[in-house]
Amino acid sequence: MSKPNRKRLHLETLRAQRLGAQGTKEIEVELDDEKFVFPLSAWWPMTVVKKIRALKDNADATQVLALISSQEQVDKLMELGLTLGDFQDIMEALNEDAGVGPGESTSSSN
Repeated sequence: MSKPNRKRLHLETLRAQRLGAQGTKEIEVELDDEKFVFPLSAWWPMTVVKKIRALKDNADATQVLALISSQEQVDKLMELGLTLGDFQDIMEALNEDAGVGPGESTSSSN
């Protein structure tokens, strides 16, 4: 019996290749001598991506940060005076490092 034609994906290998290409899984954000670490969007679990996509357009920007980090980090950022511009800069950095710009997708067209 012959095997059907199929492509095998070894996710651990693909993750290692992505990490090698990006060089990192996280970005570090500094604000008033405090450091905050956020995972790059390519490393977010799909459950988190689904929750982020389910947020309404008028959702509080901090809800996204709380989903990708911890509520304690978000509270500390708010305490230090996080602005909407700061949030946008963080999100832009998370997406740029993943190689995805606004309106682009990480999916392949093959």
